[in-house]
Amino acid sequence: MTSRQTTPPAQLAVSLEAAKLQLRETTADLDASITLSLKGITRECEHQIGRALISQGWQLALPAFEDALRLERAPLIAVQSVSYYDVNNVLQVLAPEAYYVDAVTEPGYIVPAAGATWPETYARRNAVVVEYTCGYGLTAASVPENVQLYILARLSEQFDPATREFKATSQSMYVDRLLDACRVYG
Repeated sequence: MTSRQTTPPAQLAVSLEAAKLQLRETTADLDASITLSLKGITRECEHQIGRALISQGWQLALPAFEDALRLERAPLIAVQSVSYYDVNNVLQVLAPEAYYVDAVTEPGYIVPAAGATWPETYARRNAVVVEYTCGYGLTAASVPENVQLYILARLSEQFDPATREFKATSQSMYVDRLLDACRVYG
């Protein structure tokens, strides 16, 4: 199984303006560095919680159909396509009526429609490919506040040398707990 991002988020999970306010930075001198740090902290956060923060495209590739196709990132917005190589090694696209998308369970799943079964696939790598979109929305305003607070706190730690020396403070433990409500298990 391979899962990879195909379309990156169009915006940051925390705006540059909010980050600069947090850092008390008033000039544009550090904008590029702050933006890069925001991207890195966001990626680390998404990895920890198993979620996509800003809408982004993902692809799941499997050697064959499984009983249920588990989509790695939550929250699931939409499934664009389920394609597969049939027994003759010809690429086919499943009609949306042939499967059911469970977007309630996190992470999301795709299963055959009621009374249906998955088609046979050719024996090859990546015989089944699912394209889907996940995330909370298109802008930072859609990202949960506790996640934004986590990103801002990590950004402050990164830019403030005094905080880097005290990693095991009660404040840093509080920051780590901000993500608990958002973690995807299972």
